[in-house]
Amino acid sequence: MQVGHVPLALSIATYDWSWRTAILCVGMHFLPNFDSLVERSGLSGPGFHCSVTHTTWFAIVVSCLVAIWSPHYAIFTFVAIMSHFAADIGSTVGLPLLWPFAKKSYTLALFKDTGYWGKEMYIGYYKQPMSWVLESAVIIFFVYRLFKIGVLG
Repeated sequence: MQVGHVPLALSIATYDWSWRTAILCVGMHFLPNFDSLVERSGLSGPGFHCSVTHTTWFAIVVSCLVAIWSPHYAIFTFVAIMSHFAADIGSTVGLPLLWPFAKKSYTLALFKDTGYWGKEMYIGYYKQPMSWVLESAVIIFFVYRLFKIGVLG
């Protein structure tokens, strides 16, 4: 999933709709992709993207750190990060969700991985029919949540 990451993160924020929760959810939802910046900068070798930062262990550690500041926001942090994994698991690249306990990568293989950066990634992703199905479902859910909390309608 590409653009759909934003409405997915904001959908989580609708359960405590405020600018703080929205910023936290979007930030935490995108935090696992920080690894792509590390890889692109040359600080890591190829294949670092979708590795350590795409594990349940990462979500737990980050949520525990946030819990020091706010247990309430720790829950939103955990859900936002795990929803990022739910959005990514459809890709053929696979996610090592159980690392460090298991090295196996999990994938639903709903769409072909087209990379993690640049115009070619977006073009390749949106040429696949399943991308439109998934992104539409997320947007519909987000609009539903906005109606449910009274922001729309």
